[in-house]
Amino acid sequence: MTTTAGRLTPTDPVRSIMVGDPAAVDPEDSLMSVAEELVAGDIGAVLVRSPGGPTGLLSERDIVTVIVSGGDLASGQAGDAMTTDLVTVDASDTIMAAGRRMYEAGVRHLPVRRDDDIVGLVSQRDVFAVLLGMAEG
Repeated sequence: MTTTAGRLTPTDPVRSIMVGDPAAVDPEDSLMSVAEELVAGDIGAVLVRSPGGPTGLLSERDIVTVIVSGGDLASGQAGDAMTTDLVTVDASDTIMAAGRRMYEAGVRHLPVRRDDDIVGLVSQRDVFAVLLGMAEG
């Protein structure tokens, strides 16, 4: 690892800042229950899982979009509001590469993969902390 005085650097692997075993919901879960989970966990996104693995990502921004468009959080389901075109990053990619990928794709959260498995989730906040020299390793 290329840390300086215990601090992470942009060239460290993204696995060093990812949240392992990220929160996940089922596609049939109500958007209200997902919103409650986001608030309770103080998190910005959850994976939407199916028997074969994650099928989507549902973020606080997706919930707000449903509200603004007149949707009902009590009757809406996670599977209806999730993003299915997942932009991912490999666990061995650098933190800088993850930030660049987020910027280019216009996303705030990236599932982190190892081979074909999703092993974590990283947010813009996680990346910014390293880029600003505020994250400790």
